[in-house]
Amino acid sequence: MKLLIIEDHPKIRNNLIEFFSIKWYTAEGAIHGEEALSMLHAHYDIIILDMNMPIMDGRTFIDRIRTSGDQTPVIVLTSNSLLDDKITMFDLGADDYVVKPFEMKELEARVIALSRRREKSIENIVSFGEYSIDISRKIFKKWESIIDLSHKEYGIIEYLARNLGYPKSKMEILEAVWWMREAELAMDSVTLEAHISTIRKKLWKSIITTLKWTWYLIS
Repeated sequence: MKLLIIEDHPKIRNNLIEFFSIKWYTAEGAIHGEEALSMLHAHYDIIILDMNMPIMDGRTFIDRIRTSGDQTPVIVLTSNSLLDDKITMFDLGADDYVVKPFEMKELEARVIALSRRREKSIENIVSFGEYSIDISRKIFKKWESIIDLSHKEYGIIEYLARNLGYPKSKMEILEAVWWMREAELAMDSVTLEAHISTIRKKLWKSIITTLKWTWYLIS
């Protein structure tokens, strides 16, 4: 498991890196949020984040990565145990928190628990090339950037992704996404074609292949 530890206090940061390295984790450190942002291309499994840091604090860092669509789990290290502050951290996008001072074993237990939750959520993710769909959260992404789709556009992408590699007819898609009866389907194929055209424009690249004018698949 690969961890990014963002902590401006050298002793705490080094102790954390040493502790997790001994436990066979890959642990890397950053002094503040701005430095950490430049390291995210390395793709970490969990981020351990101090809230009070110079240059870029923890709140700004979480806001930046969540706004960009990065959903890497974050455990916050905080010296504040007030309920309102804990709620604020969760509202910002943190996944868990540990109040300073803390025992290393408690932090490790939270890392393990968060990792298990993440592994379960990955089961709800369908990936194809640079694209992925988080079915449980209804999010469609290219790499780590969220692509803004309407409800019906997302429905089309999810249905085709669930049937990856298998062509689906216009009738099947309309029935699955629009819940139409067979008598209504033929009349509304133009609507489906318009939605697929919009999806293609948003992606700048066609991942939906048309076969014989009436069948579609993600390829």
